[in-house]
Amino acid sequence: MQTPSDILGDNGPLAQHVPGFAPRQAQQAMAEAILEAMTYGTMLIAEAGTGTGKTYAYLVPALMSGRRVLISTGTKNLQDQLFHRDVPTVRKALNLPVQVCLLKGRANYLCKHRLAQAEADVMHWAPAFGEKVRTIRTWATQTRRGDIAELTAISDTDPIWYQVTSTIDNCLGQECASFDDCHLVTARRDAQAADIVVVNHHLLMADLALKEEGFGDLLPSADCYVIDEAHQLPEVASNFFGIALSSNQLIELAQDAVQAFHSEANDDPQFALCADALEKAARDWRLAFGQEQRRDAWTKVARIPAVQASLREVRDQLGCLTSMLGLLAERGKELGNCARRATTLVTRFGVLCDEVPAAHIQWYETHRRSVSLHLTPLEIGSYFQQCVQAQPGSWIFTSATLAVAGHFEHFMQRLGISEAETACWDSPFDYANQALCYLPGIKTEPNDPEYNQKVIGVAREVI
Repeated sequence: MQTPSDILGDNGPLAQHVPGFAPRQAQQAMAEAILEAMTYGTMLIAEAGTGTGKTYAYLVPALMSGRRVLISTGTKNLQDQLFHRDVPTVRKALNLPVQVCLLKGRANYLCKHRLAQAEADVMHWAPAFGEKVRTIRTWATQTRRGDIAELTAISDTDPIWYQVTSTIDNCLGQECASFDDCHLVTARRDAQAADIVVVNHHLLMADLALKEEGFGDLLPSADCYVIDEAHQLPEVASNFFGIALSSNQLIELAQDAVQAFHSEANDDPQFALCADALEKAARDWRLAFGQEQRRDAWTKVARIPAVQASLREVRDQLGCLTSMLGLLAERGKELGNCARRATTLVTRFGVLCDEVPAAHIQWYETHRRSVSLHLTPLEIGSYFQQCVQAQPGSWIFTSATLAVAGHFEHFMQRLGISEAETACWDSPFDYANQALCYLPGIKTEPNDPEYNQKVIGVAREVI
């Protein structure tokens, strides 16, 4: 039987099937270490410098192992690259009948129920909105997977997608008339039957957090977990072990409530005014922070009069809408769902604005059009370890940047890892002789609107 080193060697199948493939000793050693961890169900933390070929180093043993492997990447772009390019290449070279599935978060899948709602409510939207809805409807009749990345005519950041995709808050679950042929449900069923499942860190942490709380699984169980770009995991994990509330959540609630009211009640003109007032209050809450995009401790802004006033208005308007939804909750599924969401947000608002509990930090973040308030544990290691221990199997963490001076204590401490095999392979690139490090004297901060143009100007000079 061939070893990973054989497969990744000079005369191996990858060298024969991949144009320009260059065997690398570090890649072979890494693949051997990963296969050993998968075989014995141990934990491995592996740093491999840029150019090592980490992807093939874990894909080869993953496909060889005969085990169910869940691979988590840092971004959706890396997910797509793995699923559409790297995995097919290795699978073809090894000639193995391995079933692979790509699974994204629910916001990446068209919701047939929400699309039907948007079509029914299109008269309340601008003409450009209606045109986009018609474009999506045409695509909806052709797509099999319902992955919004397929429809390149509309940017995946376009606000229209919120109207035709679901969130955990507004999804009707098994009560939905489209449940049996739901794209998200189909994707999850495919994942349950797959040998290799490719996800991203946000979906992985959402699944682990739900399991920790005793709720149902988003992802199938696995024998091996490969965490690529693992240096990003501690920050992602911290968001799932805390609580947060954003202006976008409030705006989405207000818009969904109006849509539900139009379809299930539509007999009280005051309702739409109340929902509109919450949406305006949420937008004004963002404006109270100024134009700058930043992240900082909540104590830095909590006593600013404009912020205090906007927060009181949000709380008042959220309470008003919650009360009205409570009276209408029995009128329909959508209104009932909105009532539950509103009650949850009221509770969350109270927790976030109360005295900060011990060992937690309260902070805020502003984006171009939204603001969010967060309460996060200072230390997430114990939470993460509870999740890991509940998922028996091998765990492989890999990235080009995990060690500090060749040691992994910092990364391990952040995730509460007390014992693991560790390995570190240097990049095969000769940076000392083949790279130039240039530090431009740009005094503008990276979040300044002029920063990109200044970087481009310096880059042109260097090039």
